[in-house]
Amino acid sequence: MRRRDAVLAALRDNGASRVLDLGCGGGALLGALVADRRFTEVVGVDVADRSLAMAARRLRLDRLPERQRQRIHLWQSALTYRDDRLRGYDAAVLMEVVEHLDPPRLPALEDAVFGHARPGTVVVTTPNVEYNVRYEGLGAGRFRHADHRFEWTRAEFAAWVARVAATHGYTATVGGVGDDDPELGAPTQLAVLTRTDQTGPSTDRQTEETAR
Repeated sequence: MRRRDAVLAALRDNGASRVLDLGCGGGALLGALVADRRFTEVVGVDVADRSLAMAARRLRLDRLPERQRQRIHLWQSALTYRDDRLRGYDAAVLMEVVEHLDPPRLPALEDAVFGHARPGTVVVTTPNVEYNVRYEGLGAGRFRHADHRFEWTRAEFAAWVARVAATHGYTATVGGVGDDDPELGAPTQLAVLTRTDQTGPSTDRQTEETAR
């Protein structure tokens, strides 16, 4: 819940209204986005049909009024491939997603999200592996989820964020979510990357539509 609230706060602080939830899973974050009317368009993206079906049930899409339903889209897409539908949005969220990719696939995600989709803001959260020793039964060298391919230290995450930002024209801030351990940091790492160019994402989409 604290991670979700931190992501929502980052989106609000950056003035986002049209938001992509990339790797949305069963829709935990989508529900919070839809509940806030400042988010005028909410798109959940996942590679798994089953996850999108779960998200649809969680959101009760079949029961929503038509006007509310029009704010929400659920799209199947792999985040390691370029998808033109994802271009032109104010913000995108990668909440507990990157660690589920094999490290050799990260450059493909970076290209698809930061290089091609290019949302105005990207919010990323991922576990802080250094904090794992504070969890009972989770010693050093063990990950928090069986499907995690890696978990980064604070230095590793900061270096990745800095490289992605420099490569794709973003500025970035890095922080944490949860109670901060003076030795190990917070349990969750959070980065907010903001595009440095002067053309906003909404203008990008208008330009594309005009070109068509």
